[in-house]
Amino acid sequence: MPRLESLRQNSTDWRDWRRGGLGSSDAPVVMGDSRWMMPRTLWEIKTRRSEGPERDNLATRRGRKLEAAARVAYEAETAEIMEPHCMSHDHLSWMRASLDGLNFDASLVLEIKCPLRSRDHALALEGQVPRHYYAQLQHQLEVSRARELHYWSFDGRRGALVKVMPDHGYIERLVQAEAEFWRNVTENRWPEPRFEEQDLSSDPNWSDAARRYRRVRQRLDELSDEERELRNRLLGLSDSRRAVGAGGELIRTSRKGAVNYGAIPELEGVDLDRYRKEPVEVVKINILASPG
Repeated sequence: MPRLESLRQNSTDWRDWRRGGLGSSDAPVVMGDSRWMMPRTLWEIKTRRSEGPERDNLATRRGRKLEAAARVAYEAETAEIMEPHCMSHDHLSWMRASLDGLNFDASLVLEIKCPLRSRDHALALEGQVPRHYYAQLQHQLEVSRARELHYWSFDGRRGALVKVMPDHGYIERLVQAEAEFWRNVTENRWPEPRFEEQDLSSDPNWSDAARRYRRVRQRLDELSDEERELRNRLLGLSDSRRAVGAGGELIRTSRKGAVNYGAIPELEGVDLDRYRKEPVEVVKINILASPG
């Protein structure tokens, strides 16, 4: 049976516990599906070479602000009462999960998301889980041994429920990948050479630009919070398709949902990669907790 841990989420003890193993949010990184972090960066965090990306950002603040409302909305929709819990795997002590909710007989797990990206919420409305969260959910199902997981996406006004079942073939691959990754942590080694990486901490031009970037990003996050709050106020003040006043205009429209190509039987076995366009470069700049 999985072990329940007597920990309060977001406490100092909880953070130490998370760092001493692999949590569910680490799973997409290990599987190479994370949009926010590379496996090498996670290894540096777990081996205490790095503090990692800053935790108090726009996304985390939004999640904390909306989580209570999201839980109320979920319980109203499903009549399920869920309590947050921390759990460790029954025989892999390094495999851990901080659950947003677990029902009374531990058969059902809840994962709450309050996404900044409207695309993620739109996928949930269509009954799909964004790819970058799939490993996280299967990790939670493996640790908890629950029969089902409810992925609840909440945009601040309405929620979307996606039911997720254990994917045993995927879980087997996930556990193997995580076990190998954790061995690299405990043995304090990284098997891949550090291609295309530079340490520019001694470059004064880089340091100046990085510090200025941090300050600008902080101001942008503060303005984004304010913009989202005012946007929601304007939405609440109008129930028409179009509203105008004081130099502002609000227009409500709808668009077709994205096509779920995986649900089209005629495409089964078709190699869709043949039809992909050329890859494009994507650049992401993280704000680290301890700047160099």
